Amino acid sequence: MKKTMLGIIFNNQWYVLYLAGIMIASAYVQRNGLIYPLLNKLTVFVPSKRLFVVATSAIAGILPIAGRVSVSAGILDTIAPKDDRRKHYGILDYLSTHHYYLWSPIEKSVIIPMAVLGLSYAEFMQLMWPLTVIAIVVPFVLIFTLLKEDDVIVQTQKRAFANVEWINWQLLVAVALIIILGNIARDHTDKIRGYLVFNEWSIISGAWIGFAASFLLGSSSRFAAFTAILASIYGVEYLPLFFAVDYTGYMLSPTHKCFAIGKMYFNTSLVTYYTHIILLCSFIMATAFILVTFR
Repeated sequence: MKKTMLGIIFNNQWYVLYLAGIMIASAYVQRNGLIYPLLNKLTVFVPSKRLFVVATSAIAGILPIAGRVSVSAGILDTIAPKDDRRKHYGILDYLSTHHYYLWSPIEKSVIIPMAVLGLSYAEFMQLMWPLTVIAIVVPFVLIFTLLKEDDVIVQTQKRAFANVEWINWQLLVAVALIIILGNIARDHTDKIRGYLVFNEWSIISGAWIGFAASFLLGSSSRFAAFTAILASIYGVEYLPLFFAVDYTGYMLSPTHKCFAIGKMYFNTSLVTYYTHIILLCSFIMATAFILVTFR
């Protein structure tokens, strides 16, 4: 049964309020520099310097803010040696602050598919947990592979961020519109799928379109939107596949600003970035194909 116009507009819009609350909480943490006392305590309780890098990246990276890689990079900059070994920190910073897109309930890349597909967090993770495990394990392994204990210089730090935006209104409006588009797609699923089948648009074709768009735009909210809309058309069981493909496009995008941040802080080359990102995303893509093939 088709929804009314009001149903299409307002269904699942509570996710927008949820996202706004996350923005406010995150801004408060940044404005008051609350992350740094915790990191300073870790220097006492974490015996391994490489484990300290893991903990530092994890805590800094989880902040659901635009430019969180800059926050993480600023912290890692204080513990990176001032020589050629610094280049490893760029890729570690990048990967350690991007696996949250696959699992964190405070990330828009998780919130948007949940909202569009009408999934609970438990239902989302039931589909996504194998990809999440890979995205977490690979950066962890790389930290212990690329760094030695002497490559980490632990220092205490204290810094607050005064000019932090409380709410990103533009993003909230964009998410609300994405949810509406998802509601429309779900309400006309049979018609849209019939059109795609008639014109020989396979799932692979849809995935390639999502990859190309994510690669060109380099935005987490946009790649999540493509993922959610495609999964709403072809079926929620294909969410891991579309997510993996669009996530890969986003991670490799030349418009992804995190490349420039890593270059600025650690002089990490694009070759180093792409080598490790392709490694990670290859595992994620392969796992996604296995999940949808043998579901």
